[in-house]
Amino acid sequence: MTKHEFLEYGQLNFTVSKKTMHLYDTKYADDYNETPFYCTVNDDTNLALGPVRKQYTVMQNIDLLDMILNKLEEGSYDLSNSRCGQFAGGRKVYFFIKLTDIDTFGDDQITKYLYALSSHDGSQKLVFGISTKMHSCSNMFSILMSSKDNTHVIKHTKQVEQIDTNKINEMVNRNMVGLKKLYSKLSENSPNQDLIERAADIIASSKLKKIPTKTAERRKELLECIEMEMDSKGHTHFGLFNGVTNYLTHRYKTNWSNDYEMLTGNSNKYSNKVLNLLVKDLLDKGISLN
Repeated sequence: MTKHEFLEYGQLNFTVSKKTMHLYDTKYADDYNETPFYCTVNDDTNLALGPVRKQYTVMQNIDLLDMILNKLEEGSYDLSNSRCGQFAGGRKVYFFIKLTDIDTFGDDQITKYLYALSSHDGSQKLVFGISTKMHSCSNMFSILMSSKDNTHVIKHTKQVEQIDTNKINEMVNRNMVGLKKLYSKLSENSPNQDLIERAADIIASSKLKKIPTKTAERRKELLECIEMEMDSKGHTHFGLFNGVTNYLTHRYKTNWSNDYEMLTGNSNKYSNKVLNLLVKDLLDKGISLN
């Protein structure tokens, strides 16, 4: 698959322009005045994407893809099994680049993706993260690179052309080692029922005076997923976490796409909040994560 075919498949085969904004008074046909403000526009649809500053530098989708792939070592990714896409008419764009090396965790295997999230409306820097898929259940989880690796966070300014060109593979592996170490700690400890209920409350609260029918149904499905994964992976924090990601990956109903939910929507927020809850529980018990 060529890069242009990849972008076309993900509907990212459009360009973006930065245009001067004008003020138009409908009362007077000739009252059309230029302003000092700018806006980005999807050239294919003429859709205005968002207001941006004068120093904002447009990065075309093909340039974003080139930048991402150039940060990966040759032969370390599989473009034909990767995917990309856009939200809200191209205001935000994303890339899931499948990495060729397979990680293992216990008896399970993990497919890794380098994901990149950017925007054309000035709302989102180009950021990188890791997305993992467990082979046994196809549960997916996405997390930003650790804070010490934030040199790869890129603003849309002229400096974007002078970014760090170091390969990102080592950083992916380092973050993956940290994630697997955390998974190991989660696998060594068992949650009590109160912790399970608090994890479920993050997604479907049971503390409301009157629980809406949809919330009750959501909680029932969530608890079923948690029970299933804990039966499969053990009555552990890791089993509980996989129950949550199983629900968010396969059964969570939303008006947004699964990719949007995983990267920047409620699914992403829920899974990270649950993970933080489980980590805090371990720390409160005096368990070291190192």
